[in-house]
Amino acid sequence: MADPRKVQAALQTSIKVLESVVKEQERAVSRILGLSELLIEKAQDPVTEMRVEAVMEACAFQDVTGQQIRKVASFLKHLTTLHQGLEIDGSATADVADAEAKAAGGLSQEQVDKLLRGESL
Repeated sequence: MADPRKVQAALQTSIKVLESVVKEQERAVSRILGLSELLIEKAQDPVTEMRVEAVMEACAFQDVTGQQIRKVASFLKHLTTLHQGLEIDGSATADVADAEAKAAGGLSQEQVDKLLRGESL
């Protein structure tokens, strides 16, 4: 059984990493867009201008990925609230793990144990 303190620490670390990724991605895209604007101003021909605009359009990925990363971070924050204040005895941790497995469409620990014993669900 996982130590709830280690689970909590891992969740908090994961949240910090994801938040850092989003910030770094935003900084990179801002720099790309800023430099692209300068290149468009200096473009000598329409073909070069169109290529730089294509680079700018390609930066739209950042909006979608940033939103998805924020959703995952939000879910992890929710999990940290589930794990806060739990007693360290195995039953409380097992109850939370079972609830999380059921919510994700998985099997509870009891169902897994039955399957391992060769019993039907």
